[in-house]
Amino acid sequence: MGVNVWLKDQLKSTDHSKSLPLLSSTTSQGRRLSHRGMLRALQERPLLLVPIAGILAISLWTLLAPWGCHDSVKGHCKRAGAVSTQPSRPAFLPSWFNASCPLEYERIPYSEMLEGKARPYLLGEQQRPRCANCAKDELWSHFCQYKSHGPACSQYDQDTLFETLRSRAERGAAGMRKLMELTPCDIFPYLRGRTIWLVGDSMMQEFMRAFQCFMYEFWDLEVRELSDLLTDEEVKSKLMGGWCVIMPENTRICHVRSNMADHLVKNLMPVREGMGMRRSDIMLVNVAVWLNSEKTLRTEISMWVDYYTRHKKQLPFVIWRDASVQHFNTPTGDYKCDGCPDAQPRADDKGFSCKPMSSVTLLPDNSLHTDDPAMRVIVEGGWRNKLTLPQIEKLGIPIVHTWNHSVPLWEYHHGFQEKDDCTHWCHPSGYQIWISQLYQVLREQVHALPPVQATARATNL
Repeated sequence: MGVNVWLKDQLKSTDHSKSLPLLSSTTSQGRRLSHRGMLRALQERPLLLVPIAGILAISLWTLLAPWGCHDSVKGHCKRAGAVSTQPSRPAFLPSWFNASCPLEYERIPYSEMLEGKARPYLLGEQQRPRCANCAKDELWSHFCQYKSHGPACSQYDQDTLFETLRSRAERGAAGMRKLMELTPCDIFPYLRGRTIWLVGDSMMQEFMRAFQCFMYEFWDLEVRELSDLLTDEEVKSKLMGGWCVIMPENTRICHVRSNMADHLVKNLMPVREGMGMRRSDIMLVNVAVWLNSEKTLRTEISMWVDYYTRHKKQLPFVIWRDASVQHFNTPTGDYKCDGCPDAQPRADDKGFSCKPMSSVTLLPDNSLHTDDPAMRVIVEGGWRNKLTLPQIEKLGIPIVHTWNHSVPLWEYHHGFQEKDDCTHWCHPSGYQIWISQLYQVLREQVHALPPVQATARATNL
């Protein structure tokens, strides 16, 4: 019997002409109701059990509930002076979800970042309370702290990015404080026991570098070429490139190079099992920037839509990343675009020529605004996203939206290897912000993620 039906039946059977006996106050004669009278009252009026049961339940929950967990600096649950080293799993999470972390990461207090005493882990701050890899005199150790090597941004650019994030957080921009406070231990539980495959072009390649750097205390600073982890020569022949980093508890991050949907569908997906892909893995996919005409992009996306529709039950859990922003000296920043004049989008020998989208503003709710009709396409996500994202949404594939956050980051192109490159950024920049966007999607999709397969992965995979 439903609760509502039961309540209606009880109300119908109750004689409201009789006054209800008091349970805790004194009678008119100044005497308290006896226990026997109380029992008789409950038998005659069963509805009285409802508030009593509610009070008891609330009292019990008050004693057991993890008060103050969200205020814990270390991510531990603090209550009445006690510290639990194993955070409890909220009831709304799936049974397979394990919130523990193999490393300890103190959450950097937001107040310290506001005062300029610390920076977010996303921007290369050392692990607290102690670190191991950060102290090594090694290429990845240096790069992942954005000190030197590779396309690291200048210190001036890093300071500017930090001030930008801090300013947006102070103005209450949606999700900005959580981005600044994000730790690798927040994201690891969603990856535990899986490989997250980052499949795409050179932008996904740079995102791989950002992601492995965010997690750099979790691996041994040894990058494994994907081809070296495989034994099947046919599978190797299908690869354009890629590498993996190995983390604890059978967990990996791997990049697989694929510039076009044609290569993804015809070459990589048929050999996915030979590559080590499992149904319980996660595959972040992007196809966009290499395609500079609407006709070609439609053809490529149609290939992916058709393949996914036929094979989705055999694939890893797929997440789509939207098309990347470009800041070339063209009307809408695209390297090439349908209808653009014969502009010279790449810089000449004089140097940097990337340009800001000065008439487009990123608002506190993370939406874009412009009063310039010519830039409406930017506010709408760019022509590539306008074409592809509706089709991806129809497939039910979750999307990591990076476009809006990336629009203002035009200055961070000049720290990359080529001075005339207005597509790629130096590090840290947009890629690090994308990690936070990916984390939000993983949180939202936690019930859709398949449980990790119990069988252990072969050591060479």
